[in-house]
Amino acid sequence: MMKKTGWLVTLMFMLLLAACSSEDTSTPADTEEDTATEEQVEMEDEASSDEGMMEEEGASEDGEMTEEEETTEEEPAEEEMTTEAEVVSGEVASPLLAQGETTAFQFDTVGTYAIHCDPHPVMQMTVTVEEGAELSGTVEAQIADYEFSEDLVVAPGTVIIWTNEDPVRHNVAVTPEG
Repeated sequence: MMKKTGWLVTLMFMLLLAACSSEDTSTPADTEEDTATEEQVEMEDEASSDEGMMEEEGASEDGEMTEEEETTEEEPAEEEMTTEAEVVSGEVASPLLAQGETTAFQFDTVGTYAIHCDPHPVMQMTVTVEEGAELSGTVEAQIADYEFSEDLVVAPGTVIIWTNEDPVRHNVAVTPEG
């Protein structure tokens, strides 16, 4: 019994010794020195970034804004439309649009065009293309509550961008009349 207890005590002592003697090579002095160096580097980085901010903002050394920089604030760039327009020539239809998706068609030829949704034929509108119409360039139209926006009269070359606001899928089908 004594042998077993002796071995058990020896084994526990060895485990305790192994656990306490991990590979920690840094001393408290090393740790403090490393921390001080890191803090100094951080402070230098902050100082240089503050100087960069002053230069970017156009501030002078004493912190005042110069007159030139005060008047040359950049205006935010307008969002560019990323929807490419398909030129209408005969019957065309967009793919089904999920909520928030867009489709665009360019109307170059004078005439009247019937617009409808293939899955929901009760959804209809008319696009009339005529010379001298007020609407031109890019026109935005919505699809909401199972309806297209109001009928439109546009100049030749106008791009109409439809956005599906409904949670159900719709498409834009174009049929030239006449």
